[in-house]
Amino acid sequence: MTVEGAVAQARPEAPRRASSMALSLVVATTALLVGSLSGFVAYGIAWGLIAAAGLLLALSMGGVETDLAQRVVLAAGFMASTVAATRVLPDTPETIDVLLCLQFAAAWIPAGIACAWVARRHGARPASSMNTVLVWILGGAFAIPAAQTLGVLRPIDSLRRGLEPEFGRGDYAIIALVVAAVGLAAFLAAVTHLPGLATGSAVILFTAFAGASVGFTIPGLIAKIANIVNLPNFWPPDFGWAIGEGSWWWLPSWEFGAPLRENPIIETLRIGITATVVGCLAALPVAFMASTLTSPNKTTYLVDKGFMNVTRTIPDLFWAAIFVASVGAGAFAGTLALTIFCMAIMAKLLSETIDAASPGPLEAAKAAGSRHFPAVRTAVLPQVLPNYVAYSLYIFELSIRASFVIGLVGGGGIGRVLEAQRVFYKFDRILAIVIVIGIVVFILEQISVALRRRLV
Repeated sequence: MTVEGAVAQARPEAPRRASSMALSLVVATTALLVGSLSGFVAYGIAWGLIAAAGLLLALSMGGVETDLAQRVVLAAGFMASTVAATRVLPDTPETIDVLLCLQFAAAWIPAGIACAWVARRHGARPASSMNTVLVWILGGAFAIPAAQTLGVLRPIDSLRRGLEPEFGRGDYAIIALVVAAVGLAAFLAAVTHLPGLATGSAVILFTAFAGASVGFTIPGLIAKIANIVNLPNFWPPDFGWAIGEGSWWWLPSWEFGAPLRENPIIETLRIGITATVVGCLAALPVAFMASTLTSPNKTTYLVDKGFMNVTRTIPDLFWAAIFVASVGAGAFAGTLALTIFCMAIMAKLLSETIDAASPGPLEAAKAAGSRHFPAVRTAVLPQVLPNYVAYSLYIFELSIRASFVIGLVGGGGIGRVLEAQRVFYKFDRILAIVIVIGIVVFILEQISVALRRRLV
């Protein structure tokens, strides 16, 4: 044997990737889907045979060898499940309730058990095999509600008066697709020891389901975007109104040509600067008390953590609406809203950084007789200070972006100009404002990135 041959033989085999089984999953899913179109032929036996044949072909394509016993078990399990599924699903369902969903879920237990047994024969752990059965059951329980939500399966009680129910074999294809995308992905993942295959398939399935439920589809998205060109006064952008009669380096007021009013861009920057400085300073004690390393006691930690979670849960637009109602519309309300917004983000980021700090200096300071807060200031704060400054610059970028939005609810800044022009359908002016805003944000981001690189 040559040296090259010996090296090639000793070289470890490249690990299998989840993407390598994607085509196999598509083939198996297609077979189960096609079989559902003939679901009522021979009481569902034809459906089971087609699904089993497609799964065996998918396993062969993926390089997974099966013996005669495994093939027989898979065929028997799928035929038992498809026969049970056709018995559960009526030709014309009167209503869809929990009992029907549970019965349809139970129908796929034989297929799940067969897949779990085959996966166990290929070295899958007992927990993975059990999860395969549970996933088949969950897929069956979710299939009928998904079909009804997507408008494919319509029971009699949901039809309008005077309409005739029209149900055929193809109406249940979406049910088979849901079961296949969940159960088959879990089985192939267990056989090939690729959990990412099941996760990716589930994410794609539920994303498509959620998108279709809210009307989000790719053709619909393309059609809606194409309607932008039909907006009145959209192109070209009205830079003459946006920049006005001032010099190119100084934007005059955009408040309907009133040069004595405050420049909205400058007002937006002032809101962002004030909110960032005040919010980041207020976040220091909140972050240190929300860390298990530096909190003085458990009660303080829980109370402070709860306060931080509440402030972070409420979005900046809602804070702006609250302060506009409290103190009146204007830049002051926007500054208060963004101050809480900046404090919540900084407290979250900094508290996690403090948790990862070295506890050695703090323990040494306390052992030397220092009190808790002086020890924290001298032992922990220097460790997280560079990150704190970098986070402050990042939060400044966020506050500038957010300050453009809070004006829509009366928080001051350039957002109030955007809202005013939207009300009057001046889309050419809105486009000019957006372009200028994009340039300003890009410049600020580049400055912030350059500063962060020198600090961390």
